[in-house]
Amino acid sequence: MKVSSDVTTLVALFAIVSPITSIPVFLSLTAGINAKRRRWIALQTAIVSGVTLLIAYFVGDVILKLLSIQMGAFRIAGALVIGSIGWSMVMGKKNVILEANPRGAMVVPLAIPLMAGPGAIATVIAIGNSDRGIVRIADLVIILVLSALTCVLLLAAEPIEKILGEQGLNVLTRIFGLLLLAIAVSTVMSSLQDFIHAL
Repeated sequence: MKVSSDVTTLVALFAIVSPITSIPVFLSLTAGINAKRRRWIALQTAIVSGVTLLIAYFVGDVILKLLSIQMGAFRIAGALVIGSIGWSMVMGKKNVILEANPRGAMVVPLAIPLMAGPGAIATVIAIGNSDRGIVRIADLVIILVLSALTCVLLLAAEPIEKILGEQGLNVLTRIFGLLLLAIAVSTVMSSLQDFIHAL
């Protein structure tokens, strides 16, 4: 049944985008910012990640081919950025990427590459190509629903911070930093395996 397939696609994309993993990064980037500004950043992050996935759905494959970029190389590059952020979170240090432009956090690293990262982009490119060039409304709805869920979870970050407190947030940050590192390593391993199999 197609509806069941669409739900499965939404769940799979949600797992790949993993906005829950980005909550500690979001809290770290928006520390000291008032609630209104935080809500605006959460909304912008959801919009940017959603627009990025929509662009990837329509023209992602074409862009990569025009630039002669292999999908494996793209995934590894994104994994290195994610791994860098994860390592900083585990070690309790500020990352250069996070410090560079806090006001631009909704673009880098929150929207790209944490949410609309190489895994998510590769997935939507595959979805777009699987329908033989036909744009399915269901695919677009899936991406929009995912963006809405992302926004809701980021808006919930502030209540989570209040419940956990500073010590609990530090523990959560390190745990999720380790998860980001694991995601990065898994992505690199998967890309290398695909490359080896292609030889």
